[in-house]
Amino acid sequence: MTNDAVSVNEATLRLVQVAAARQALGEEVPAEAWTVDALTAGESMYANHNERLNIEFTVDRLAFPELQTMDPRVVRIPPGRNNELHRHAHESLFVVLQGEGEVRVGDAWRPIRTGSVAFVPRWIFHQSRNTSATTELVILAITDFGFTSAVLGDYDRRTRLGKGGDDATGNG
Repeated sequence: MTNDAVSVNEATLRLVQVAAARQALGEEVPAEAWTVDALTAGESMYANHNERLNIEFTVDRLAFPELQTMDPRVVRIPPGRNNELHRHAHESLFVVLQGEGEVRVGDAWRPIRTGSVAFVPRWIFHQSRNTSATTELVILAITDFGFTSAVLGDYDRRTRLGKGGDDATGNG
């Protein structure tokens, strides 16, 4: 067994043990740590810009103490732009906090606006685009990345936009 497989197995076992214990966590965490303003808070994860593919977006992580399986992220897409077509092993719920646009899940595009919720299953190609000419599209993406990466390891690097503009489909 490789070191990566051992560390994945250990991480998965720890996650299972915590879930099975059903113990309340965070008893010593200050109350203000449990809430954030999703429109202004977040730790920058990454940003992508590719003029040829009309890609421009940022992703911030909302860090909460003792968060283990969920991975809430705030995706910001400027007017008239989109993120890349990609897929990943984790599930995602998209909650539109501001703006309007479209989300592609598989081959189908669906309109979204403030208050909309979209679900993206594991390994399904998806993309979001901002159809507004003036307002930023802000999406709260709630994923199970923590759990999925504990099981599969670091898989996410090979599913996003690559160097030179190649997307996760292999198309440039």
